[in-house]
Amino acid sequence: MVDTRQDNTDFYYWLNIISLLSENSPIFIIKNEKQDRQCDVNERVLRGEFSNLEKVFATNLEKNRGLDAIKDAIQKRIVNLPHVGTPLPKVWVRVRAALEHYANHCNYITLEKYRDLCRTSQLTDHNRQNTLSNYLHDLGVILHFHEDPILKHYVILKPEWGTAAVYDALDTKEIREDFGRFTRQQLNTIWKKDEYSNMRDELLQLMKNFKLCYEIPGRPDHYIAPQLLSSEQPDYPWDETSNLILRYRYDFMPKGILTRLIVELHQYIENQTLVWKTGVVFTNNTAHAEVTEHYPKSEIRIRVSGTDQKRWLSAITHELEKIHRSYEQLRYKTLIPCNCKTCKNSQTPYDYPYERLQKFLRDGQYQIQCQESYQMVDVRRLLNDILYLDSDGLEPGDKLADALSIKDNQQGLPSQQRNLVRERAQIQTYQPEKEVFISYAWGDKKEDPPYKRERIVNKIDSTFENTDITLIRDKRDLGFRGRIKEFMRQIGKGKAVIVIISDKYLKSENCMFEMLEIADSGDFDNRIFPIVLDDAQIYDPVECINYVIYWEEKIEKLETAMKRVGPANRQRFNDSIDLYTRIRATIAEFTEIFKDTNTLTPEIHTDSEFAELTTAIKKRLES
Repeated sequence: MVDTRQDNTDFYYWLNIISLLSENSPIFIIKNEKQDRQCDVNERVLRGEFSNLEKVFATNLEKNRGLDAIKDAIQKRIVNLPHVGTPLPKVWVRVRAALEHYANHCNYITLEKYRDLCRTSQLTDHNRQNTLSNYLHDLGVILHFHEDPILKHYVILKPEWGTAAVYDALDTKEIREDFGRFTRQQLNTIWKKDEYSNMRDELLQLMKNFKLCYEIPGRPDHYIAPQLLSSEQPDYPWDETSNLILRYRYDFMPKGILTRLIVELHQYIENQTLVWKTGVVFTNNTAHAEVTEHYPKSEIRIRVSGTDQKRWLSAITHELEKIHRSYEQLRYKTLIPCNCKTCKNSQTPYDYPYERLQKFLRDGQYQIQCQESYQMVDVRRLLNDILYLDSDGLEPGDKLADALSIKDNQQGLPSQQRNLVRERAQIQTYQPEKEVFISYAWGDKKEDPPYKRERIVNKIDSTFENTDITLIRDKRDLGFRGRIKEFMRQIGKGKAVIVIISDKYLKSENCMFEMLEIADSGDFDNRIFPIVLDDAQIYDPVECINYVIYWEEKIEKLETAMKRVGPANRQRFNDSIDLYTRIRATIAEFTEIFKDTNTLTPEIHTDSEFAELTTAIKKRLES
């Protein structure tokens, strides 16, 4: 809403934020013209840039001029939203009504109380109770974090109550004056009201979940809220010799990217002191990475000094890319620095957009001109100098993790941190334009349906032998002792991936890991080419729920088994728990996409010798 007294209303900021955080949600601009002063909005220009801007209204809230028309337009638009009118089980409606009734009297209830309310409303199945709380959590009706060891025991009925408690802390003068540093004891004092006193641990965990603070390593019960850090950059020595420099330039840069990166990698902050509002220095004890945010330039800059620079840079950028993927339509360029004689040791080298260098490679052009020195430089060397690659492409993430783990052991870092580095040790790499991957579950049995997995994959393989497209298949291309997980990550980044959906696929840890990797790399609908076999039970909602239950039971069995071993042996299985949890949370969404896609039957594909499949993939690879 625009107030005519405010001359600095930042339309572009808020319209961009809406675009980044929603899937093209419709937007109305309402101008509150106090004292009937005209408020000019260049509607044509804004609509040209933001296609989801639907209407601009003028009103005067003091006199209610035009208010009825605005209400009517909003109501009509809400009625026409895609999800409005979707039928829900009556029992869900009853449970929601009961929760809203309780919200009139209390801010939260225990998980057991929630389950009692569900059972009273005839929702008795444990998994369906969880599904409903997830649904209401996503709608913002309640807050319930199933997977959090602390928060899972409570259902917050009023999300605004939790938000108010968090900002009661962050807005405290004492904490703001100490640049975001606080202790658990300070929180106990701030949250001394009766409505907060019994939920202090949960409210602190809520702050952690929302990436609003982190605990200072080595200082239990001492925390930092990075958004409140000092704006002053501390003094520290920096070796500018042979630095690696990488920049991200955003079409529109949302606030908070650097803050989230600081929280995610806080255990690597150098001396736990080299951090400020717009920058941070991370170290793995052999290399140092300075990450700074230049908001007026819409830019994040990384420079790395020390040894094993490429390895440390790849770990940092991997985490940054994960943050990027959390936004719906974030547009940015990755800028690769020039390595000519003039630029090589410069702190401000000329740089090239990563996408342009990729295009040069695809087009067989291996030289590009530096616009600073006018020297010709090798495109492959540019990428090799900055990205952690070997002669065959991506350097396996385990090599990076192993190398860092050795150094971490020398410094006495715990295995949890080494595992974190391993997870962050992947980078995106160039994929040839004429390659297509195939993802499927290995092995046929006698009881399998007539269109067996291996048989249909073999037929697809034969079909592509007669084209100029290379089909990448793990059995053939992975090689003896090849890194399976790294190969699956390569599949996830492929421009085109054929997926053979079967019952075994949807119950396979490796197959579903590949599916998650494909989804995490973005543009899922355009990159995936599914073929659904007869035994994949995705069209019947009851059968489809069984897949969710299957992964629920896998989690339950593993958690039960882990209780029988000591803490030192549990750590290695935590990754499996995390993977199973991710699968359980997303498998229903995947099956809904496949169900809603005209995948054609296996019979149609084989009878036509996969004509439509090859045509669609060629079109994708040429795009």
